[in-house]
Amino acid sequence: MDCSAKREVEECMEEGVHESERMHESEGLVHESESEPNLAGNSSGFNISAVYKDETEAYEYFCTYAHDNGFSIRKDHHNFWPNSRKIKSKDFVCSKAGFKKSNDLNLRKRFTRPDVRIGCPAMVRFVTDEDGYWHVKKFIESHNHELASPADQHLLRSCRNVVEEKASVLKSMTDAGIRTVDAYAYLAEEVGGCENVGFSKRDAYNFIQNEKRARIEIGDTNSLIQLFKDRQVEDHMFAWDVQYDD
Repeated sequence: MDCSAKREVEECMEEGVHESERMHESEGLVHESESEPNLAGNSSGFNISAVYKDETEAYEYFCTYAHDNGFSIRKDHHNFWPNSRKIKSKDFVCSKAGFKKSNDLNLRKRFTRPDVRIGCPAMVRFVTDEDGYWHVKKFIESHNHELASPADQHLLRSCRNVVEEKASVLKSMTDAGIRTVDAYAYLAEEVGGCENVGFSKRDAYNFIQNEKRARIEIGDTNSLIQLFKDRQVEDHMFAWDVQYDD
């Protein structure tokens, strides 16, 4: 067997190993069809041959896939096209990917949140074509940890979101004097359980606290403006100005 034939055999064996590790790669970086691409459907499964219209859609579909399979995700590295701020490629990884930086481990803190990063390899890499569509370039399916059971999937962080409709209910009930825990219990009862609410009780508490903090800040600003107005009435030499955010 000559060297070239031997090299071909070795390359084929190496490709087989990658397949056994369940790593899938799509080679096409640019959509070459003249017709409109077939955009991803509404399936909750993750299709590596699908085409997504933008980053939001790509992230949402991969997030749905992650939730249905029992893991959480986060956004990771990205690259731009030369001389542009247009994204060329972007990685979405398992929330347990990577490791905590060693210098962070040496810092003494009053409270240390348990670190969940254990070097999980699961990820997907998207690349964009000249029309702005997002394609899967690399997909690693395997994890190095146990996945969440169906009973715990609603607790996965990347899938929790206080949507506008339920946020409005929370604000209305708490403004009426109802406790946050009771407002959350009402939402859970309406949708058939906490697992169907879409966010945790802690998320509800954080949302209400952020709303209260924003109201206080607005109130402080208005009080300061009124103070300036009163001062100007008393002292005509006093001048002030204010600039509002858009």
